[in-house]
Amino acid sequence: MATKNKARVFIAGAGPVGLTAALELARRGIAARIVDPDAAVSPESRALGINSRTLDLLEAAGVTERLLAAGIRIRHVVFRRGDKVIARIPLERIAHRHNFLLVLPQSRTEEILAQRFVELGGTLERGLALSSYAEGSALRLKLSDGSSSDADVLIGADGARSTVRKAMGLDFPGDTQNEMFGLCDAVLDDWPFPFDTVVVSVYRNHLTPFIPMGEGFGRFITTRPFSRDALPADAKIKHIGWQTDFRIGFRQAQTYQKDNVFLAGDAAHIHSPVGGRGMNLGIEDACWLAYLYQEKRLADYTTLRHPVGASVLKLTHNLTAMVNANGLLRDAAMALVLPVVQRSAALQRRVFNNLTALDTPPPPWL
Repeated sequence: MATKNKARVFIAGAGPVGLTAALELARRGIAARIVDPDAAVSPESRALGINSRTLDLLEAAGVTERLLAAGIRIRHVVFRRGDKVIARIPLERIAHRHNFLLVLPQSRTEEILAQRFVELGGTLERGLALSSYAEGSALRLKLSDGSSSDADVLIGADGARSTVRKAMGLDFPGDTQNEMFGLCDAVLDDWPFPFDTVVVSVYRNHLTPFIPMGEGFGRFITTRPFSRDALPADAKIKHIGWQTDFRIGFRQAQTYQKDNVFLAGDAAHIHSPVGGRGMNLGIEDACWLAYLYQEKRLADYTTLRHPVGASVLKLTHNLTAMVNANGLLRDAAMALVLPVVQRSAALQRRVFNNLTALDTPPPPWL
């Protein structure tokens, strides 16, 4: 088949990261072509949390208001053992105008990003994947339908098994932990807490956080393979939808770029979901790529983003180690730490800044 029109930027992957890159380029007047092998958005809820920094980043593109209208706002985190609440931490002490955690299923986030991209004149090509690329005066891209395309820049936002990263010849060093986690999305007939509150139930051998996704609906995460007996006894469950078990990996590419090819999101780094930074970190990568392209500073991308990724891997590794610790050790740590955090507004702000990405300087374009 004949080569199609040259794209200034070609994006492989139309998850939240690839869509954000396409959208941020489009609002700057930069043409981008985006493809994804999946014929439709996955119905699975996947990533849920949208943090304060991400809400800032997506505002200029006209996305933030839509996310706020579609999601629910988490305003408290409660830790309990049995029927006893051992700590209650208000998120209103986040030092930001969006002083809450926004919860929205990833599928809905993707729909909102895609809709806005199309409104700005973009086209999302589904059922089409990047097969390979070759260097030359321009990047020569081969696609899964047998066609080819040229581009000045290629962005790999194609996930942890990234075709782009493999074609770059980059390793993905790190490890995958042996421990299994589980999750399920559940409809509840009854639950003893309001649906603006994350509830972490502490047991001798595991933790089970509950993240509300709407009134009477939310996600249970278990720090062991999923089973009904890992869920709180006072959760009156009407229906369980999507459920899965998973292992946690910690990996990071040694560089995020090679010539005019760049990695963002899970293609560049994967880490524990504990703390909710994963999707948000990838969205931030994408926004930086669009900005650096406009400023003709793409050479700075790895220098700016790799240390941030490394810092998040370290943070989430430490949090996961605490979650997975021996029950007695974990209980001792919670007994010491939680009362101090609950009493100290300053400590709460520090913790929240880490979890909401406000621990790094705001990007220069905000």
